[in-house]
Amino acid sequence: MSQLKDDHHWVIEEAHSLDVTSEEQFDRIQFAMRALRLLRPKMTVAVYPRARSFSVERGRDLATEPSGTWAMLGIPADASRAHIALAIAELTTAERRPWLIDLLVKSTP
Repeated sequence: MSQLKDDHHWVIEEAHSLDVTSEEQFDRIQFAMRALRLLRPKMTVAVYPRARSFSVERGRDLATEPSGTWAMLGIPADASRAHIALAIAELTTAERRPWLIDLLVKSTP
């Protein structure tokens, strides 16, 4: 998928869905935003509520090559902490992922 807008051409390089749910009551968007503040990935990240299924899309902003990247996280109301943490940890380098996932899952919203 690509989008042409204001001389920006975006290309989705990777997209996948995670359908693991939890009945735990917490603010999932706030949890994701807190995790993003802790991790500070070097990309633009949009987080939005989604009616069904967890969605992760990543891509490059071709107008700011070579380092311009973006991600969109669609979080349903029943997403588990673990899958929110995993999705956000995937936006970081591979070396940091194991301890980041542990930190995020065990943190309070």
